[in-house]
Formats: sequence, C-alpha cells, structure tokens
Amino acid sequence: MDILWTGFIFGLLGSAHCIGMCGPIAVALPGSRELMRSYLTGRVLYNLGRTVTYTLMGAVLGLLGLGVWLAGYQQALSVLTGAGIVVITLLTWNRSLIPTGDIFNGLASRFERIMRPLMHSNSQSGMLLIGVVNGFLPCGLVYVALAAALSTGSIYGGMAYMALFGLGTTPVMFLMAVSPGLLSGKWHLRLQKAIPWLAILVGLLLILRGLSLGIPYISPDLGGGGSCH
Repeated sequence: MDILWTGFIFGLLGSAHCIGMCGPIAVALPGSRELMRSYLTGRVLYNLGRTVTYTLMGAVLGLLGLGVWLAGYQQALSVLTGAGIVVITLLTWNRSLIPTGDIFNGLASRFERIMRPLMHSNSQSGMLLIGVVNGFLPCGLVYVALAAALSTGSIYGGMAYMALFGLGTTPVMFLMAVSPGLLSGKWHLRLQKAIPWLAILVGLLLILRGLSLGIPYISPDLGGGGSCH
C-alpha cells in the first residue's frame, strides 16, 4: 500500500525514543558474551519478539480500519487520523510521548512485575518472550504507528505497517543491546528532538492520502472510498 513505506522510516528515525524507553531493557538482557553466537541470537530474538507484538497489534487496528473502509469512509478515516496525530503531537511537543496518569502508571507497574522473572531467563525462547512482552509497553511512538496502521483499512495492511515499523526500530535497539555506548550523547539528543517532526510528517502524509489528490505514493486516488453516504 502507498502508506506502508512510512512505517519503516518512522520506526528507524524515531527509534531514538526507544533508547530511552526500551533501552534499559535491551541493555539488561541476560546472556554471556563468552557465548557470542548465543548472545547475538538472543538479541535478534528479542527484537523479533517486539516486532511480532507490533504486527499483531497492527492486525487488530487494521481490522478496525477495514470496517470503516467497508462503510465507505476510508478517506475521512485517513484525514481524521492524520489530523489527530498532528494535534496531539503539537499539544505534547515539550512533554514525553509516554502517557502519564494513574492508569498508565499502573500498567507500567504490572509490566515490571511480568518482566522481572523473564529477565532471569537465559534461554532463547525466554529472549523471544521478553521481546513479545516488551512490545506491550505503553509508548507514544507505537501509538502513532498504530494510528497509521488503522488508516490502511485492511488487516494485512495494518500487519505490514507495524511489522515494518518494528523492523525499523531493530537496528538501533540491536546496537543498544550489544554496545550501548555507541548510541549516547549528542546523536541521541538530536534524534530525540526530531521525533515530534517525524510524527507530524506521518500525520500530514495521512491527511494528504485522505485527500486523494492523485499524487503517486503520497496522495493516490482512492477511488472515492471516503465519500459520505
């Protein structure tokens, strides 16, 4: 689909946010460097687990979007989703993308309780499971990606968007796990400041897509799928 390419780019460039959010988990992953093959495989499986969770989330959001698409409001969904991303990003520009409040603090506490025993597991299946659970951690970056997945209007489109998003975050998260010192300092801060701009870019692309201006890859003709009844 025309919007899918933004999933990988958003994940790749937005992964500076992952350093602060999921970085401590990646650094604390169990395993010994003396068994380098097993050590690296475990970190690959950890990132695969996160991507699996994101992909399943994308399937759910894609299914919801499919219902809207079948009702004939595909263009309206894309415009409203994009506008929502832009507005929320502007409102939270100087604040963390991570939600706050009692509900989300409670979720974070439960997440920590579930994750703690898993971090003592040194098996490959345990590393995969850590990644799967990690994927459910409340994260504003993931929510923006899920909003874009919703606008794809199909189960497979939603899955593909979130899979590409997960793959986009993988290089930085893998480097963070094996050599955290490489991703510190000014490089991290500069990318962190770029995240709101990336979110707004995704939102604007969704708005343009919904407007169906006939521009290839950016605003293709959706064939009147968003017309109102």
